[in-house]
Amino acid sequence: MKKVNVLISTYNGEKYIREQLNSIKRQTYKNIDIYVRDDGSSDGTINILREYEKAGDIRFIEGTNKGFGGSFMELLKEADSGDYWSFCDQDDVWGKHKIQWAVEWLDNQKVDMPLMFHSAYYLTDEKLNVEGVVKPPLKEPSFCKSITEVTHMGFSSVINKELREEMLKANPDVLASHDHLAELIVMKFGDVYFDERPTSLHRRLTYSVSGSSMRARIKWLMNSLKGDTELTSVCKEFYRIYSDLKNDSDYKVVSWFVYDRYSFIKAIKKAFYPHRWRSMLSSELIYRGLMLMGRI
Repeated sequence: MKKVNVLISTYNGEKYIREQLNSIKRQTYKNIDIYVRDDGSSDGTINILREYEKAGDIRFIEGTNKGFGGSFMELLKEADSGDYWSFCDQDDVWGKHKIQWAVEWLDNQKVDMPLMFHSAYYLTDEKLNVEGVVKPPLKEPSFCKSITEVTHMGFSSVINKELREEMLKANPDVLASHDHLAELIVMKFGDVYFDERPTSLHRRLTYSVSGSSMRARIKWLMNSLKGDTELTSVCKEFYRIYSDLKNDSDYKVVSWFVYDRYSFIKAIKKAFYPHRWRSMLSSELIYRGLMLMGRI
């Protein structure tokens, strides 16, 4: 039986972390190791994690604040034995078949390349009341679209050893988003499967990184206007790691997002790119405007 490492980065998550950990313990697939790294919590999260560590349920790493991407990259490095790795949010709740279904698909892929299993998920409020469901997109996303839009969110993904090894080529100290990097790598060099069966309840919280509330969107827009987005750091790392692809057309598109000062030529190329960057029209228009301004 293949071993799956579940990776959780916590930060002030005392309100929901027990519920999430217990849902992982209820998985039908049993060969699971749970790695939890705390990213500098100031509430009671660490005390809760010590309880689970003492019971032998988790492997606990007490860390300093490195941010979302850096913390998960540290976890990915720490969990150095096993076959598959599953990213996990601290405030979600998993369905009992989540890991089983992922392993079944991954085990059937007889190829040595980066692989990702991604499953549909329910969107809920803070009390887990279901508000919607995210299923596979009607149109298969392209690599270039993945530069600006992550279709396969980290919290619902399970990856293989080849994808892990590629991700670990990145510098965790400068990488803002681990799942965005995983998206680019697997879209360019591997294969991803989007299972239509929902496997988790994903809380949409106003303070969460993956939150999609109006407050979270406004915060993202304000940060973008300041030029503070995860996209640039991810593109810079992809551009650095795969510099041998300099003649590749996709790599050239990535280069448009790698800059330290405003480039009128790159801004025009992005803003008037002939294909869609985003799924939602409103988001598309906002992105193109930010691109023209040199904020993305």
